[in-house]
Amino acid sequence: MAHDFDALLRLHPRGDDAFENEPLVEGHLYGGYTLGLAVRAAARTVTTGLLPHSVHAVFPSGGELGSPLQLGVRAVRDGRSSATRLVTVEQGGQTPLLLTASFRSGGAGPDWSAPLPPMPTAPEEIGPDEVRLMGMDPFEFRPAGAHRVDAGADIYAPLHPYWVRPHLPLSGDDPGLHAAVVAFVSDYMVFAAAQVPGPPPPPETRGVTLDHTLWFHGPVDAGAWLLYSAEPTRICGDRGLVRGTVRTRDGAVVASFAQEVITFAPRG
Repeated sequence: MAHDFDALLRLHPRGDDAFENEPLVEGHLYGGYTLGLAVRAAARTVTTGLLPHSVHAVFPSGGELGSPLQLGVRAVRDGRSSATRLVTVEQGGQTPLLLTASFRSGGAGPDWSAPLPPMPTAPEEIGPDEVRLMGMDPFEFRPAGAHRVDAGADIYAPLHPYWVRPHLPLSGDDPGLHAAVVAFVSDYMVFAAAQVPGPPPPPETRGVTLDHTLWFHGPVDAGAWLLYSAEPTRICGDRGLVRGTVRTRDGAVVASFAQEVITFAPRG
């Protein structure tokens, strides 16, 4: 079943700067889902014209899909051209996510990015692949690398880079929703990139996200094909740091992200 991002990331007001999501599926709580909800909640509380600039999230505890999440937003700063929000996501006495979000109106200046690497095969030339996402299926996923889920790729196989666009059109031009969709996708299979290149870890290996940071470099059209790329920067003991980019079809970097994960074997 293809899920609609408008419904998946829908928030219901529950008082001043407080929201609750609408559970649609059950299973383990995917970090990108809480990240997307928190970004959208923060965006709902700032002045029109302020666009998401950066978000930083930590994941203190786990959670479950199927039960409502309570999102509280605190205004840390409200300026003429910027705003800062602190979002707390709670569920059943646990805190699956704490997020700080920065918003800016933008200003005049140059528009430059590092020279383009070779762009991979266009999405139309790649067959759609299965989405490995706890019962949710909100986007078309087309891996541009050597590994595919439908070809039996291990859960720790590097699936980046990959193309993504929503199955269903996003309603309107709400920048908060578009940023929330990018945040949602930016967490997908990043833990698989936080591994030493080579043979995959043993099957019993597990991964947990420590933190995730995302920078928006301008307005993002999350309804179009976007290329998500991620690669390991440093693996040290059980911790791995990944850096990534989100590009348009013409190669422009519209967002960047970094994530640190712990990779471990379950206790016996």
